[in-house]
Amino acid sequence: MAYVLKKAPKRIICIVGPTASGKSGYALKVAHETGGEIINADSMQVYEDLPILTARPLLKEQEGVRHHLYGFLTPLDEFSVHLWLQRVAEKIKEVEIPIVVGGTGFYFKCLTEGLSPLPDINEEIRLKVRQMPIKEVLTLVKEVTFKDPQRARRALEVQLQTGKTLSYWQGLKKNKYIDGDFKMFFINPPRPVLYERCDRRFDEMLEKGALKQVKEFYEKQYPQTCFLYHALGVKELISFIKGETPFEKAVLSAKQETRRYAKRQITFFKNQFSGYEIVENIA
Repeated sequence: MAYVLKKAPKRIICIVGPTASGKSGYALKVAHETGGEIINADSMQVYEDLPILTARPLLKEQEGVRHHLYGFLTPLDEFSVHLWLQRVAEKIKEVEIPIVVGGTGFYFKCLTEGLSPLPDINEEIRLKVRQMPIKEVLTLVKEVTFKDPQRARRALEVQLQTGKTLSYWQGLKKNKYIDGDFKMFFINPPRPVLYERCDRRFDEMLEKGALKQVKEFYEKQYPQTCFLYHALGVKELISFIKGETPFEKAVLSAKQETRRYAKRQITFFKNQFSGYEIVENIA
């Protein structure tokens, strides 16, 4: 009797953590040690515009390691976690040692657990919700309050499109895009260290030309449905460019929002994942 040996699932290294925690540097270290290739899991870094403000690894920062799914979309391209899962599944199959790195926790959750069959949202509803103040969005969502503004807007879009809540759709059977042996590293520096890094990195972004890139982006007059408007610091710097906010106040507001976002990321990772290895100290 012949026996068929089942092939072991591919080891997939996942590096998650809040903004400015040092994920990219750690990913490079792991890539050099293993011969792996880095695959992007950041919802902002998939776009070609605003590379400085979205902290996309520049060519000189990639240090001879192959990087995938960075800067391959225009700001007008629609993108979703479903499309990212399709792309990342293809790359994981192609790469011998995949290292998936980023701060978009929902991407990792769907990569490891699968994605519920969410409905398509028409453009009219999407534009309507994205133009609403977040306080109005939160009053209209018919379920538990979302702390993440993006998740709240997504919930309202689904609700208006289908008449059913986001949690209803998420309760349906999930589609798994890839099976793998996931090894997750959670980059989580001490909170005071992380906040100091958030502030310092924003200053460094400005020194490298982030304000100039935001000005060029703003002058292209992309529609408000453009996802990059939600990148950290964009709203505040555009407010300065329009003459609505003094520069110093805009920078302080951007840094404050960055720290708040980092805190929300940490909360999400801790609540949604288990079995990860914590890495606290990264130079």
